[in-house]
Amino acid sequence: MHHPVCIPASQHGDEAPLTASTTEAASIKEQGGARPAQSQAQAPEASHGPDQGQMQVAMIWPVLGLLLAASLMGLGPVFVRLSGVSAEASAFWRAMLAAPVFLIASQILALPLVGGDKDRQVRTGMAAGHKAAPRTPRKTGLLIVAGVLFAADLMFAHLAIGLTTVANAILLNNLAPLFVGCFGLLGLARRPSRRFWQGLPIAMVGALCLFFASSRGSGSVYGDALALVAAGFYGAYFVVIARLRQDHSALQIMLWSTVVTAIVLAAYMMVFDGTIGMPLMAGGWLALCGLAFLTHIGGQGMVSVCFKRVDEATGSIILLWQPFMSALLGALVLGEVLNPWHGLGAVFVMAAVAYITVFRRRRAV
Repeated sequence: MHHPVCIPASQHGDEAPLTASTTEAASIKEQGGARPAQSQAQAPEASHGPDQGQMQVAMIWPVLGLLLAASLMGLGPVFVRLSGVSAEASAFWRAMLAAPVFLIASQILALPLVGGDKDRQVRTGMAAGHKAAPRTPRKTGLLIVAGVLFAADLMFAHLAIGLTTVANAILLNNLAPLFVGCFGLLGLARRPSRRFWQGLPIAMVGALCLFFASSRGSGSVYGDALALVAAGFYGAYFVVIARLRQDHSALQIMLWSTVVTAIVLAAYMMVFDGTIGMPLMAGGWLALCGLAFLTHIGGQGMVSVCFKRVDEATGSIILLWQPFMSALLGALVLGEVLNPWHGLGAVFVMAAVAYITVFRRRRAV
């Protein structure tokens, strides 16, 4: 399932470590001397060889981490099905069980609840004399709005998972970037680029193929529609957190989103159901724990950490593994039967998402 709290950390302001050749050159400059021609010719071999090997090794672990994170997030729909509770209940327990972990992590890192990302201040020089972002009601309000959108997104996504195939629910939910582009037309986000309009027909063809697959008996058209509604909330959530990321850390946003989600869904169930749904068997609790700790915390946390070492374009391509992982598990674990229309729709949808988001980010990097 998608995970809107997955927020790539900003890469601006990171400083590259000084190599041996750089420090040596600085030393020679201070001494007012010049390096012999032979040592100058040998310097590139001495500095670039080991450094390039170390950089390649250092890049392997973040890539493997993103693959593992995508796999953990791909487990989400299976946990939702195996929990044995309603969609809103599974979303509630997912947030409720994860919230204490985020709160403890924020206390260990000594992060304030609103604004003042210490890491960002150090990177941008704010710690040298600039004050942290003030805690204003508007910032707190945006954090609450993000949490409400996240709650709606999770509830509709879980509803879709219960009604249609896992493949359709996840693939249609990944159309959220299209809704972000539509919000841009309304002035609520960055205006869509030419790639958006070029990729939009491809995405629409893919969505129609997935709906047609459901109409042939492999899924539910109503569930597919709910997945699109979830994608709309997902896109709105992205618009809000894009503003929050200017002076909030990913952990702060994840904490607020998770806590507000638990509160909103608990209130919803008390009003409309009269009680908070709970699993009747130990297997249901294990599924909810897997959803909270493996998918929500493990998957999200690893993405946030690995995106500090991998550029967004490469990371976005790697994370496209998640929908295919979910579809594979849906077939192997849940016994879902897919037809060729699912495969055709998946190709069009993922191609459109990659074209609109990945290449736009690559150009921006």
